[in-house]
Amino acid sequence: MQKALQNASVPASVRRGTMAKREPSCGTQNDRDDPWCGPPLPADVMRALDWLRCNPECDVNLEALSVVAGVRPRTLETHFKKFLGVSPLGWVRNSRLARVRQQLINAAPSATVTQIALANGFNQLGRFATTYRKRFGESHSTTLARRRGVARNSDIIDDEALALTWRAFPAAFAVAPESNAVALELLGCAQERAPDYGLPKAMAAWCLAQRSAQHFPSNSSDDIGRAVRLLEQALILSPNDALSITLSGGALTLAHRVEEADRLIDRAVALDPSSSVAWLRRGWCSAYLGDTENALCELRSALYLSPLEPVRHLACIGIGCAHFSAGNWERAAAWTAIGVESVPQSFWAERIGIAAVAHYGAKAEARRRGLALLRKDPDLTISVARRAWPFRPAFMDRLCEGLEIAELPRN
Repeated sequence: MQKALQNASVPASVRRGTMAKREPSCGTQNDRDDPWCGPPLPADVMRALDWLRCNPECDVNLEALSVVAGVRPRTLETHFKKFLGVSPLGWVRNSRLARVRQQLINAAPSATVTQIALANGFNQLGRFATTYRKRFGESHSTTLARRRGVARNSDIIDDEALALTWRAFPAAFAVAPESNAVALELLGCAQERAPDYGLPKAMAAWCLAQRSAQHFPSNSSDDIGRAVRLLEQALILSPNDALSITLSGGALTLAHRVEEADRLIDRAVALDPSSSVAWLRRGWCSAYLGDTENALCELRSALYLSPLEPVRHLACIGIGCAHFSAGNWERAAAWTAIGVESVPQSFWAERIGIAAVAHYGAKAEARRRGLALLRKDPDLTISVARRAWPFRPAFMDRLCEGLEIAELPRN
């Protein structure tokens, strides 16, 4: 297991930068001033990202991009670093590198590294080669050669396994009992058809870890153990696939191994800085670690990159958890409600809303909502809730205090 995690770990050069601190905070000043009406990201950052998406091959410099964004260069740089953990030009470089990598992985037999690099704006090929190796831990020619080796292999992943895996994706991210069961069934079929395909293993690990943490019905007493074994296999099979790494990290968090998961998810963001799923799990890691400010930034980035389901409701619930960690009870209850209303099967998150309501003094409402939750999850107790999630002890103490006010059973 340790070897797989080391192979997938992120180089020091692409660690979080300004987002690396891990000290509990009470949210940003902007969030305290206007938590509801503001956009997920500052308007200048959104304008810059929109322009970059529409003009992926254009030469970019900070001054020209700041004109598009409508702010001074220093302001744009500050906002990118604060909300995305990297400078504007660093974002451009990382996005282009990620695009090059995807094109190399899916390259036609006649494609060359030079063609792909030039098409993505890398005109200095020597510098590109150095940057690529530093970013991904291997040369561009190794990536392309591996693609050609796979193309020659008769055991190539079949379309049915791919289709089964992507059919499971929305069900896996619903984080709801029935959807979880559907996802695991589809992913089991995908693994049977393509045992060397890493993604369905990582996604199944995520689903099994959910099932254990959220107390979903299960016929196994070792869902976490199975999840860890599957994610280990996924990391060996797909050590450079951002989604597989992200889902493996998500499973590790629910196994209460948050620091290891945090390193994995950093790697996923480095591989694909436009992945809403990677930003989502990164934000949840920050929330688990008690870092409200970074959690809010990262989860809002996930909302901007993918404002629709299946990411939206989990981002909203995560924002609610970040506010709960900071003691912002009304915001915690409201953001959690947005997430649960989007996907009502995600009733596990109502624990946060109930505890938040109890803490801001609406005891009768907390008790009413607690009874409603017990009708959906009759086996839930305060001791079960305490064991479920890997938040910091102070968070779990507050959660359990709120659930006790709501008169949920202790054991």
